Amino acid sequence: MTSPLGGDFVARPDAVLAGLRERCPVARVRTPAGQPVWLVTREADVRAAFLDPRLSLRGGPPKPDRPHRAMDMTLVNYDPPDHTRIRRLAAPAFTPGRVAAHRRRTEQLAADHLAQLGTPAAVDLMADFAEPFAFAVLCEVFGIPGAAAGRLHRSVTDLIRHRDTERAVDELDAVIREQLADRRAAPGDDAFSTVLHTWEASGEATEAELVDLLAMLVLAGFDSTVQMLGLAVLALLDHPAELARLRADPALMPRAVDELLRWDTPGPFATRRRALTDVTIGGTVIPEGSGVLLSVAAANRDPRGRAAPDRLDLTRPGGSRHLTFGAGPHYCLGAALAKLELTAALTALLHHWPAIRLARPAASLTWTGGHQHRRLTALPLLLT
Repeated sequence: MTSPLGGDFVARPDAVLAGLRERCPVARVRTPAGQPVWLVTREADVRAAFLDPRLSLRGGPPKPDRPHRAMDMTLVNYDPPDHTRIRRLAAPAFTPGRVAAHRRRTEQLAADHLAQLGTPAAVDLMADFAEPFAFAVLCEVFGIPGAAAGRLHRSVTDLIRHRDTERAVDELDAVIREQLADRRAAPGDDAFSTVLHTWEASGEATEAELVDLLAMLVLAGFDSTVQMLGLAVLALLDHPAELARLRADPALMPRAVDELLRWDTPGPFATRRRALTDVTIGGTVIPEGSGVLLSVAAANRDPRGRAAPDRLDLTRPGGSRHLTFGAGPHYCLGAALAKLELTAALTALLHHWPAIRLARPAASLTWTGGHQHRRLTALPLLLT
């Protein structure tokens, strides 16, 4: 059994996934940790698998040797009907109307961060812009005040970088519970208040489930957006004709964002699933109990689903049909907010820095993380 997901996979997953998709679209492989898993790579199979209730996300219960903490059970550890019950608590905070209400403030935050940077000779897009911008939007949407923002930033970044994780989880748990107490005393119009109000009105979940949900929303909405912004800028700089096209016609931006989301993603695979019974996918029988990884990155570039998938085309018809945000019951709750942030950030970047280019070859960039979540550590840019 092969292990194709190690080595330089995080830097160039497309080459590995394309080979699997064409030669063995449902392949039994080992993860870099040595665990056997079935890899599904063709678009039709991945779409069908997202909707198949026989592929479960349910995780085991948290350890009983300590009190419950945030992130012990997240939304992706549940199957319907429990998943549906808990997801309902957050859905009102992320409707298209609620997300659209943040548009002007998000655009202003992007412009303000770029104005503070000015026009130096060089910047690191990730540390100098993407991370502070995404965190500022997170605080805006969730109504995190300045006093708590620093603690939240420290805990979230430590968890992402796997530094002192026990302390980071404790601090994240404390911040979430403090913010809930503040909203009970003085509700606002932020996502924390909306989720809390829905929870109090529904009576459908425990307080532990509420804390888990809010912690997941905060954590998931930050680093994925930071990394996607870096990948989007990298893709545009690697395709100067498309970048020039976008500069000439800024109205293309919504379609461009969907194409950039299709083109590359920090998460090549959906959350690992487990087969509850024997399941046949693409003519291959996956035995009961097996782990299953659905490759959204491979599906997004499947030539059976779209013409010339290995060409970046910012005017691609039907571009929103990509699977980067998943499909079915587990479709990403924050998809509309992520698109809003990418649209605002890229629009501001192209306006404020009209002549950016890579400071060193793309092949020399450093990647961390693993096959489930890739991280571009830095994106050095020259601005002149």
